[in-house]
Amino acid sequence: MLLLALSLRILARTQLFAFLLTTIILCASAGFFAAKVRTAIVAAPVLERHGAYSIEGVVEQFDRQTEKRARAIIRLSSLKYDDAEMRARPFRVRVSLRGDVDLRPGEAIRFRAILGPPPEPVMPGGYDFARASYYQAIGGSGYSLTKPEKIEGRALPWDMVPRTWLADLRGRIGERIKAALPGQTGEIAAALTVGQTAGLDEKSMDDLRASGLAHIISISGMHMSLVAGGMFWFVRWVLALFPSIALRYSTRGLAAMAALFVVTVYLALSGAAVGAVRAYLMIAVVFLAILLNRPALSLRNVALAGLVILVVLPDSLIDISFQMSFAATAALIAGYERFGRYLHFEARNIRERLAWQPVYLLGGVLVTTATAGLAVEPFSAYHFHTLTTYAALGNLVGGPPVDFIAMPAMIVALIAMPFGLEDAPLAAMGVGVDAMMAVAHWVGGLPGSTVPVAAFPFAALLLIVSGGLWLVIWRRSWRVLGLGLIGVGVAMTSIHARPDILVDRDAKLVAVRDREGRLQAPKTRRASYALQQWLRADGDTRKPKEAATGAGWQCDRTSCVSMVKGRLVSLIARPDAIEEDCRRAAILVMPMDLARPCPAPKLVLDRGALWERGAAAISLGDGAMAVTRASEGRGDRPWSPTRRKREKIRAEVEGDEPAEH
Repeated sequence: MLLLALSLRILARTQLFAFLLTTIILCASAGFFAAKVRTAIVAAPVLERHGAYSIEGVVEQFDRQTEKRARAIIRLSSLKYDDAEMRARPFRVRVSLRGDVDLRPGEAIRFRAILGPPPEPVMPGGYDFARASYYQAIGGSGYSLTKPEKIEGRALPWDMVPRTWLADLRGRIGERIKAALPGQTGEIAAALTVGQTAGLDEKSMDDLRASGLAHIISISGMHMSLVAGGMFWFVRWVLALFPSIALRYSTRGLAAMAALFVVTVYLALSGAAVGAVRAYLMIAVVFLAILLNRPALSLRNVALAGLVILVVLPDSLIDISFQMSFAATAALIAGYERFGRYLHFEARNIRERLAWQPVYLLGGVLVTTATAGLAVEPFSAYHFHTLTTYAALGNLVGGPPVDFIAMPAMIVALIAMPFGLEDAPLAAMGVGVDAMMAVAHWVGGLPGSTVPVAAFPFAALLLIVSGGLWLVIWRRSWRVLGLGLIGVGVAMTSIHARPDILVDRDAKLVAVRDREGRLQAPKTRRASYALQQWLRADGDTRKPKEAATGAGWQCDRTSCVSMVKGRLVSLIARPDAIEEDCRRAAILVMPMDLARPCPAPKLVLDRGALWERGAAAISLGDGAMAVTRASEGRGDRPWSPTRRKREKIRAEVEGDEPAEH
């Protein structure tokens, strides 16, 4: 496709319309080509079955979540199932470690763990962990059964040497920050400095989300800009103190080079997330423009940064961090290009400066916050099913402690850390973090701080984004037509696909819609994550335990039944109930394989059926039943291949027939 598009582009270069059309085709073909190359580069086996495995490998990443719980990413050197070495093993796995475990990147370990394939969507159209894991070459996830045993004398792969050194450095910096600032203050400070977010508790995250300050703990444009801008200002100020330098050389150019070096170090320490890389590329282009005496901020720079990321990491296009960071940046630059002059104030005397400069400064902060907030809210509503009402207030009051206290203190602390003098700047950083969290708690506790949003069609988001791009890109009066596309997209968000019954991928949980339109599940401690995601997609603010009270269900020790629009739904817990429920149920769900005919139900979802096609959403009508499966939206992809029959997998495990590949 790429070669054909390139040939057409060359042949059509003499006619303007054909030139534009073939250029678009060439760009689209190059995008598919980049996606295919990226998919092939990261290709690695993925586990097909759950079970107990013996693991040997090297720690690539280790994050402590609590004193008794941690998470690690292991690059495998050996994987055994039933003491037999697996020939097609995943490249790496993600494992939750229980107990008092202390590991460092680069250490070789062995232990036993329960592993399975990366989680599938818990509902049709839900977030696909398996897809995200595939592009990280993670072919399995699970939890440990034994404490990891360290293996001495194991040589590291050559590509892991610099990465391990950097990861270990990040870990040590995070430990020293947490030692100086205990509790959630230290966890947030570590997140701001080295990108470690595993230790943040749910209460802190809820406050940050409700106040619109959650972006602060995800290192991206704001953090990179503060570090780069602060260093640029500081170096230029110092150089201006020396006339022999200031009168002979460009202090702007020298300061730009120094700031670029510092922000490069910060990018490496932060973990280089997509948002941070995007911001780094933008800053690099800005400083290059300063060196060349060209305009520093423009939408061309945004496009260039996006192009570089999408060529190297095309899968980041569907990453929420990429979408939100580019939306906010493009909206801010376009907004200030159009309206920035109204926020610029030239004082004629000191009295005017004292009187009006704070007003214009406050107006600039409000416009910036509102613009960025409006740009990212559609993505927040689509992915997280929430809207933040007081984000402008949260950023207006909670942003300055981070901008003027926490981030400058962080830079000083990093410089002082090799000399053991980081306590004082870290204490100042803690003051800024505590002030921000106090604001987050206050704003998050205001009535109506978050508004739940039910899941809406992807087409609605696409229309809103297209309208936003139309507004941002064009400069003529026809740019206002983008408001029409946004309006149509917003109107489409009222379209909600609300299934009557939801079944999780393990057949252990079923939720039915009651007469009031709310989901109700039997009493259970299982699959609380799936129920939580169902409630969020429904725009329901209840906790999983509030929806799993058994309302509308009748349960005994063998099964639970519920009546939905005249159909009897049965969730079987034990095989004893199969025979009876096969005679009366219209919809039968069971976490085991059905080995006998079951004529009465119109739909049977047993373990094998859910294994092959994933979670199910069922909509009931007058005499009709529409069933949507999670596999339908995923397709036959490398991270979601068409599942083999469960009987074949069982036979392979038991050795009755040779494995099929």
